[in-house]
Amino acid sequence: MKIIDLRSDTVTKPSPEMWEYVKSMGNSQLGDDVMGEDPTVNELEEKAAKLIGKEAALFVTSGTQGNLVSLLSQTKPGDEILLEELSHIYGHEVGSAARIGGLMIRTYPSNKGVPSFEYLQSLIRDREDIHDPPSSLLCAENTHNYHGGAIISIDVLKRMKEFASYNELKFHLDGARIFNAAVGLNVPVAEITKHADSVMFCLSKGLSCPVGSIVAGSKEIIIKARKFRKMLGGGMRQAGIIAAFGLLALEPKWINRLSEDHKNAKLLAAGIKGLDLPLKVQEPDTNILMVEFPQNMGMAELISDLSKQGVMAFNIKQKIRFVTHYGINEEDIQLCIDKISITLGKML
Repeated sequence: MKIIDLRSDTVTKPSPEMWEYVKSMGNSQLGDDVMGEDPTVNELEEKAAKLIGKEAALFVTSGTQGNLVSLLSQTKPGDEILLEELSHIYGHEVGSAARIGGLMIRTYPSNKGVPSFEYLQSLIRDREDIHDPPSSLLCAENTHNYHGGAIISIDVLKRMKEFASYNELKFHLDGARIFNAAVGLNVPVAEITKHADSVMFCLSKGLSCPVGSIVAGSKEIIIKARKFRKMLGGGMRQAGIIAAFGLLALEPKWINRLSEDHKNAKLLAAGIKGLDLPLKVQEPDTNILMVEFPQNMGMAELISDLSKQGVMAFNIKQKIRFVTHYGINEEDIQLCIDKISITLGKML
Protein backbone atom coordinates (compact mmCIF):
# COMPACT_ATOMS: atom_id res chain seq x y z
CA MET A 1 0.00 0.00 0.00
CA LYS A 2 1.32 3.43 -0.92
CA ILE A 3 1.74 5.85 1.98
CA ILE A 4 0.91 9.50 1.31
CA ASP A 5 2.41 11.46 4.19
CA LEU A 6 0.72 14.86 4.48
CA ARG A 7 1.49 15.41 8.16
CA SER A 8 4.09 18.10 7.47
CA ASP A 9 6.64 19.37 4.99
CA THR A 10 9.25 18.42 7.60
CA VAL A 11 9.02 14.84 6.32
CA THR A 12 10.63 15.79 2.99
CA LYS A 13 13.92 14.23 1.96
CA PRO A 14 16.67 15.79 -0.15
CA SER A 15 16.52 15.60 -3.93
CA PRO A 16 18.94 13.32 -5.83
CA GLU A 17 20.71 16.48 -7.03
CA MET A 18 21.31 17.57 -3.44
CA TRP A 19 22.69 14.16 -2.53
CA GLU A 20 25.05 14.15 -5.48
CA TYR A 21 26.38 17.58 -4.53
CA VAL A 22 27.00 16.52 -0.93
CA LYS A 23 28.65 13.27 -2.03
CA SER A 24 31.04 15.26 -4.22
CA MET A 25 32.27 17.37 -1.31
CA GLY A 26 35.82 16.93 -0.12
CA ASN A 27 37.45 17.70 3.22
CA SER A 28 38.62 21.04 1.86
CA GLN A 29 35.00 22.22 1.98
CA LEU A 30 34.71 21.49 5.70
CA GLY A 31 36.07 23.25 8.76
CA ASP A 32 35.26 24.14 12.37
CA ASP A 33 32.19 26.38 12.23
CA VAL A 34 32.44 27.41 15.90
CA MET A 35 35.74 29.01 14.92
CA GLY A 36 34.15 30.45 11.79
CA GLU A 37 36.29 28.19 9.59
CA ASP A 38 33.77 26.05 7.73
CA PRO A 39 33.78 27.45 4.16
CA THR A 40 30.48 25.80 3.22
CA VAL A 41 28.64 27.21 6.24
CA ASN A 42 30.17 30.62 5.57
CA GLU A 43 29.03 30.46 1.95
CA LEU A 44 25.51 29.46 3.00
CA GLU A 45 25.27 32.29 5.55
CA GLU A 46 26.49 34.85 3.03
CA LYS A 47 24.09 33.57 0.38
CA ALA A 48 21.16 33.58 2.80
CA ALA A 49 21.86 37.09 4.07
CA LYS A 50 22.02 38.46 0.53
CA LEU A 51 18.83 36.65 -0.49
CA ILE A 52 16.89 37.85 2.57
CA GLY A 53 18.28 41.38 2.27
CA LYS A 54 20.06 41.54 5.63
CA GLU A 55 23.62 42.34 6.70
CA ALA A 56 24.39 38.92 8.11
CA ALA A 57 23.01 35.44 8.72
CA LEU A 58 23.57 32.48 11.03
CA PHE A 59 23.10 28.75 10.38
CA VAL A 60 21.23 27.14 13.31
CA THR A 61 20.06 23.62 14.03
CA SER A 62 16.32 24.28 13.89
CA GLY A 63 13.59 26.87 13.57
CA THR A 64 12.90 26.66 17.29
CA GLN A 65 16.53 27.43 18.07
CA GLY A 66 16.54 30.18 15.45
CA ASN A 67 13.50 31.89 16.94
CA LEU A 68 14.91 31.66 20.44
CA VAL A 69 18.33 33.16 19.61
CA SER A 70 16.51 35.94 17.74
CA LEU A 71 14.44 36.74 20.82
CA LEU A 72 17.41 36.53 23.18
CA SER A 73 19.47 38.86 20.96
CA GLN A 74 16.87 41.65 21.07
CA THR A 75 15.51 41.50 24.63
CA LYS A 76 16.54 41.32 28.26
CA PRO A 77 15.16 39.02 30.99
CA GLY A 78 12.02 40.60 32.41
CA ASP A 79 10.99 42.20 29.10
CA GLU A 80 7.57 41.52 27.66
CA ILE A 81 7.09 40.35 24.07
CA LEU A 82 3.95 40.29 21.91
CA LEU A 83 3.08 37.01 20.18
CA GLU A 84 0.09 36.02 18.05
CA GLU A 85 -2.12 33.65 20.05
CA LEU A 86 -1.71 30.66 17.70
CA SER A 87 1.93 31.33 16.86
CA HIS A 88 4.52 28.58 16.86
CA ILE A 89 6.76 30.52 19.25
CA TYR A 90 3.96 30.76 21.80
CA GLY A 91 2.43 27.31 21.58
CA HIS A 92 5.02 24.89 20.23
CA GLU A 93 8.51 25.86 21.36
CA VAL A 94 8.31 24.40 24.87
CA GLY A 95 7.99 27.76 26.61
CA SER A 96 11.63 28.54 25.82
CA ALA A 97 11.07 32.30 25.67
CA ALA A 98 9.95 32.23 29.30
CA ARG A 99 12.10 29.39 30.63
CA ILE A 100 15.38 30.35 28.99
CA GLY A 101 14.87 33.98 28.03
CA GLY A 102 13.08 35.05 31.21
CA LEU A 103 10.57 36.85 29.01
CA MET A 104 6.96 37.65 29.79
CA ILE A 105 4.52 36.95 26.98
CA ARG A 106 1.34 38.72 25.94
CA THR A 107 -0.66 37.28 23.09
CA TYR A 108 -2.78 39.06 20.53
CA PRO A 109 -5.62 37.63 18.42
CA SER A 110 -5.57 38.00 14.66
CA ASN A 111 -7.38 37.42 11.40
CA LYS A 112 -5.14 34.83 9.75
CA GLY A 113 -2.08 36.38 11.39
CA VAL A 114 -3.13 40.00 10.76
CA PRO A 115 -3.57 41.91 14.04
CA SER A 116 -5.84 44.74 15.05
CA PHE A 117 -3.38 47.60 15.53
CA GLU A 118 -5.77 49.32 17.93
CA TYR A 119 -5.75 46.19 20.09
CA LEU A 120 -1.98 45.86 19.81
CA GLN A 121 -1.60 49.42 21.03
CA SER A 122 -3.65 48.58 24.12
CA LEU A 123 -1.05 45.94 25.03
CA ILE A 124 1.92 48.30 25.08
CA ARG A 125 3.13 48.93 28.63
CA ASP A 126 3.67 52.36 30.14
CA ARG A 127 7.46 52.74 30.23
CA GLU A 128 7.17 55.32 33.02
CA ASP A 129 5.29 52.98 35.34
CA ILE A 130 7.77 51.24 37.62
CA HIS A 131 5.35 48.32 38.05
CA ASP A 132 5.25 47.35 34.36
CA PRO A 133 7.68 45.13 32.46
CA PRO A 134 8.90 46.97 29.35
CA SER A 135 7.42 45.92 26.02
CA SER A 136 10.42 45.27 23.78
CA LEU A 137 9.58 42.96 20.86
CA LEU A 138 6.74 42.28 18.43
CA CYS A 139 6.61 38.96 16.54
CA ALA A 140 4.69 37.78 13.50
CA GLU A 141 4.55 34.44 11.66
CA ASN A 142 4.53 34.33 7.85
CA THR A 143 3.22 32.05 6.48
CA HIS A 144 1.08 31.29 9.52
CA ASN A 145 1.03 27.59 10.27
CA TYR A 146 -2.12 27.23 12.37
CA HIS A 147 -4.08 29.64 10.21
CA GLY A 148 -3.56 27.21 7.35
CA GLY A 149 -0.40 28.55 5.73
CA ALA A 150 -1.93 32.02 5.44
CA ILE A 151 0.21 34.76 3.90
CA ILE A 152 0.58 38.10 5.69
CA SER A 153 0.79 40.79 3.02
CA ILE A 154 3.75 43.11 2.59
CA ASP A 155 1.56 46.12 3.44
CA VAL A 156 0.58 44.57 6.78
CA LEU A 157 4.22 43.74 7.59
CA LYS A 158 5.14 47.34 6.81
CA ARG A 159 2.44 48.55 9.21
CA MET A 160 3.69 46.15 11.88
CA LYS A 161 7.21 47.53 11.52
CA GLU A 162 5.89 51.11 11.72
CA PHE A 163 3.90 50.16 14.82
CA ALA A 164 6.98 48.58 16.38
CA SER A 165 9.17 51.59 15.65
CA TYR A 166 6.56 54.01 17.01
CA ASN A 167 6.47 52.03 20.26
CA GLU A 168 10.25 51.49 20.43
CA LEU A 169 9.97 47.74 19.81
CA LYS A 170 12.03 45.40 17.67
CA PHE A 171 10.17 43.32 15.10
CA HIS A 172 10.95 39.60 14.61
CA LEU A 173 9.52 37.56 11.76
CA ASP A 174 9.11 33.82 12.22
CA GLY A 175 9.42 33.00 8.54
CA ALA A 176 9.69 29.24 8.83
CA ARG A 177 7.91 29.07 5.45
CA ILE A 178 8.77 32.56 4.20
CA PHE A 179 9.66 31.28 0.73
CA ASN A 180 6.15 29.85 0.42
CA ALA A 181 4.90 33.38 1.08
CA ALA A 182 7.27 34.83 -1.52
CA VAL A 183 6.24 32.30 -4.17
CA GLY A 184 2.57 32.77 -3.26
CA LEU A 185 2.86 36.55 -3.70
CA ASN A 186 5.22 36.20 -6.68
CA VAL A 187 7.74 38.66 -5.20
CA PRO A 188 11.41 38.41 -4.18
CA VAL A 189 11.62 37.20 -0.61
CA ALA A 190 13.55 40.34 0.41
CA GLU A 191 10.42 42.39 -0.33
CA ILE A 192 8.71 40.53 2.52
CA THR A 193 11.61 40.43 4.97
CA LYS A 194 12.82 44.04 4.60
CA HIS A 195 10.40 45.27 7.26
CA ALA A 196 11.69 42.92 10.01
CA ASP A 197 14.69 43.48 12.27
CA SER A 198 15.30 39.74 12.39
CA VAL A 199 14.04 36.82 10.34
CA MET A 200 14.16 33.07 10.86
CA PHE A 201 13.47 30.65 8.01
CA CYS A 202 13.65 26.88 7.78
CA LEU A 203 15.68 24.90 5.28
CA SER A 204 14.13 21.66 6.53
CA LYS A 205 10.53 22.22 5.40
CA GLY A 206 9.49 23.03 1.83
CA LEU A 207 13.12 23.54 0.80
CA SER A 208 13.67 19.84 1.54
CA CYS A 209 16.93 19.94 3.47
CA PRO A 210 17.42 17.28 6.15
CA VAL A 211 18.54 19.71 8.89
CA GLY A 212 18.80 23.38 9.67
CA SER A 213 17.42 26.90 9.66
CA ILE A 214 18.76 30.41 9.13
CA VAL A 215 18.56 33.56 11.23
CA ALA A 216 19.21 36.85 9.43
CA GLY A 217 19.45 40.45 10.60
CA SER A 218 21.91 43.21 11.32
CA LYS A 219 25.55 42.35 12.07
CA GLU A 220 24.95 43.36 15.68
CA ILE A 221 22.00 40.98 16.07
CA ILE A 222 23.86 38.09 14.43
CA ILE A 223 26.96 38.56 16.61
CA LYS A 224 24.72 38.23 19.67
CA ALA A 225 22.77 35.34 18.14
CA ARG A 226 25.97 33.42 17.45
CA LYS A 227 26.91 33.58 21.11
CA PHE A 228 23.43 32.53 22.21
CA ARG A 229 23.54 29.65 19.70
CA LYS A 230 26.71 28.43 21.42
CA MET A 231 25.05 28.80 24.83
CA LEU A 232 22.17 26.60 23.65
CA GLY A 233 24.50 23.87 22.41
CA GLY A 234 24.04 24.76 18.76
CA GLY A 235 27.71 25.32 17.96
CA MET A 236 28.33 22.56 15.43
CA ARG A 237 31.79 21.77 14.14
CA GLN A 238 32.21 20.49 10.55
CA ALA A 239 28.65 21.57 9.81
CA GLY A 240 29.30 22.10 6.10
CA ILE A 241 28.23 18.52 5.50
CA ILE A 242 24.64 19.57 6.23
CA ALA A 243 24.92 23.22 5.20
CA ALA A 244 25.71 22.02 1.67
CA PHE A 245 22.11 20.92 1.20
CA GLY A 246 21.03 24.49 1.94
CA LEU A 247 23.23 25.95 -0.79
CA LEU A 248 21.26 24.10 -3.46
CA ALA A 249 17.94 24.66 -1.68
CA LEU A 250 18.39 28.43 -2.01
CA GLU A 251 18.82 28.27 -5.77
CA PRO A 252 15.92 29.91 -7.70
CA LYS A 253 14.73 26.70 -9.33
CA TRP A 254 14.31 24.96 -5.97
CA ILE A 255 12.53 27.92 -4.41
CA ASN A 256 10.23 28.22 -7.43
CA ARG A 257 9.43 24.51 -7.11
CA LEU A 258 7.29 25.44 -4.10
CA SER A 259 4.59 26.52 -6.55
CA GLU A 260 4.01 22.80 -7.25
CA ASP A 261 3.16 22.28 -3.57
CA HIS A 262 0.74 25.22 -3.65
CA LYS A 263 -0.93 23.82 -6.77
CA ASN A 264 -1.31 20.41 -5.14
CA ALA A 265 -2.84 21.94 -2.00
CA LYS A 266 -5.44 23.70 -4.17
CA LEU A 267 -6.15 20.45 -6.04
CA LEU A 268 -6.67 18.68 -2.73
CA ALA A 269 -9.00 21.44 -1.50
CA ALA A 270 -11.04 21.33 -4.70
CA GLY A 271 -11.25 17.55 -4.56
CA ILE A 272 -12.48 17.46 -0.96
CA LYS A 273 -15.02 20.20 -1.69
CA GLY A 274 -16.23 18.11 -4.60
CA LEU A 275 -17.14 15.24 -2.27
CA ASP A 276 -20.23 17.24 -1.27
CA LEU A 277 -19.87 16.42 2.42
CA PRO A 278 -20.61 18.65 5.46
CA LEU A 279 -17.05 19.94 5.74
CA LYS A 280 -15.51 23.41 5.90
CA VAL A 281 -12.64 23.40 3.42
CA GLN A 282 -10.17 26.27 3.51
CA GLU A 283 -8.98 27.87 0.27
CA PRO A 284 -5.20 27.49 0.75
CA ASP A 285 -2.80 30.37 0.21
CA THR A 286 0.21 28.08 0.06
CA ASN A 287 0.94 24.42 0.86
CA ILE A 288 -1.20 23.94 3.99
CA LEU A 289 -4.86 22.95 3.86
CA MET A 290 -7.16 23.00 6.88
CA VAL A 291 -10.39 20.98 6.74
CA GLU A 292 -12.91 21.38 9.57
CA PHE A 293 -15.19 18.48 10.46
CA PRO A 294 -18.57 18.31 12.23
CA GLN A 295 -18.45 18.50 16.03
CA ASN A 296 -19.86 14.99 16.38
CA MET A 297 -17.10 13.49 14.24
CA GLY A 298 -14.64 11.33 16.17
CA MET A 299 -11.34 12.77 15.02
CA ALA A 300 -9.09 10.11 16.55
CA GLU A 301 -11.05 7.42 14.72
CA LEU A 302 -10.94 9.41 11.49
CA ILE A 303 -7.18 9.93 11.65
CA SER A 304 -6.70 6.24 12.45
CA ASP A 305 -8.89 5.11 9.55
CA LEU A 306 -7.16 7.47 7.11
CA SER A 307 -3.81 6.12 8.25
CA LYS A 308 -4.98 2.57 7.57
CA GLN A 309 -5.91 3.76 4.07
CA GLY A 310 -2.37 5.12 3.62
CA VAL A 311 -3.11 8.83 4.18
CA MET A 312 -1.23 10.42 7.08
CA ALA A 313 -2.20 13.84 8.47
CA PHE A 314 -2.37 15.73 11.75
CA ASN A 315 -5.51 16.34 13.77
CA ILE A 316 -5.88 19.82 15.30
CA LYS A 317 -9.06 19.71 17.41
CA GLN A 318 -11.91 19.37 14.87
CA LYS A 319 -9.63 20.08 11.92
CA ILE A 320 -7.22 18.05 9.88
CA ARG A 321 -4.11 19.76 8.55
CA PHE A 322 -2.86 18.47 5.20
CA VAL A 323 0.57 19.71 4.09
CA THR A 324 1.83 19.21 0.53
CA HIS A 325 5.56 19.05 -0.17
CA TYR A 326 8.37 17.71 -2.34
CA GLY A 327 7.68 14.07 -3.15
CA ILE A 328 3.90 14.50 -3.39
CA ASN A 329 2.50 14.65 -6.94
CA GLU A 330 -0.92 15.08 -8.59
CA GLU A 331 -1.48 11.33 -8.70
CA ASP A 332 -0.93 11.18 -4.92
CA ILE A 333 -3.44 13.99 -4.43
CA GLN A 334 -6.13 12.17 -6.40
CA LEU A 335 -5.44 8.96 -4.50
CA CYS A 336 -5.71 10.92 -1.25
CA ILE A 337 -9.08 12.36 -2.29
CA ASP A 338 -10.33 8.85 -3.12
CA LYS A 339 -9.20 7.50 0.26
CA ILE A 340 -10.81 10.41 2.12
CA SER A 341 -14.06 9.77 0.25
CA ILE A 342 -14.03 6.09 1.20
CA THR A 343 -13.22 6.78 4.85
CA LEU A 344 -15.76 9.56 5.31
CA GLY A 345 -18.41 7.58 3.45
CA LYS A 346 -18.26 5.00 6.23
CA MET A 347 -18.38 7.59 9.04
CA LEU A 348 -20.95 10.15 7.89
